[in-house]
Amino acid sequence: MSLLKTILRRASDAILAPFGYEIRRRSSVRWEPVGLDGLIPPRSLWEGPNDPLYWFFGYFWEYRAYLTLLCELRVDHSVLEIGCSHGRTMLALLDYLKPPGRYEGLDIRANKIEFAHNNIHPRYPHFNFTVADVYNGIYNPQGTQKGDTYRFPYEDSSFDVVYAASVFTHLVPGDAANYLKESRRVMRKDGLCLFSFFVLDYYPGPGTSTVSFYEFDHPFADFDGVAVYDSQAPENVIAYKTTVIKTLASQAGLEVLRIIPGFWSKAHKLGVNEQDLILLKAV
Repeated sequence: MSLLKTILRRASDAILAPFGYEIRRRSSVRWEPVGLDGLIPPRSLWEGPNDPLYWFFGYFWEYRAYLTLLCELRVDHSVLEIGCSHGRTMLALLDYLKPPGRYEGLDIRANKIEFAHNNIHPRYPHFNFTVADVYNGIYNPQGTQKGDTYRFPYEDSSFDVVYAASVFTHLVPGDAANYLKESRRVMRKDGLCLFSFFVLDYYPGPGTSTVSFYEFDHPFADFDGVAVYDSQAPENVIAYKTTVIKTLASQAGLEVLRIIPGFWSKAHKLGVNEQDLILLKAV
């Protein structure tokens, strides 16, 4: 079975070659395309270590499209990514953002920030990466700061765009409320946010999601309109009703402009990202 997986993974990676990704040499990632050598982390740092390479490429081209088309990201804008990992969604911005444009990445996992800081920042100094020592029961149980009081390490009104891919899907309500407030604080007026969520309205019940992990049958304690997959570990995956999202956003000084359904739920005939995308404006 292991040999079969290896063959299938290499075959799917090789499909990229005709589309301009010249396969130059073997690496710890299996194959490393020219132009991104040194910027692709070892598979042990990937969100899904067994993901095929085309998934890795899909993330950053996908988010470049979202940021330019939905958030109107310009080449001279300042952009903050919350939960940047090892640079998973921003590599396609390397040749897009030009000084005074800049990128700041924030993540609670020190090993992923270390890779991005050591490998991406030296070649692209206007791309910076910072560790947030915030507690999360799943992703950073050693964190010393609380998510509901954490202050982003950036000045007020310093970003045009703020985005987060699969961060609010792991934040309990108090933490989510604070992250929305902090996002608004560091944004310029009329700036735009793009956050992915699981919208609870789109979950009709067991068997209606693409995978069993995206089932939300346990209400979050003492908070209406929020449900989780695992009541013993709520940060595993969490979903919010639209009314809750809009209320928390409004309290933070953000206006929900658009909700774009994801394909995690079988409730839609249209799905863009795996998760639901929420476009917000700083008011």
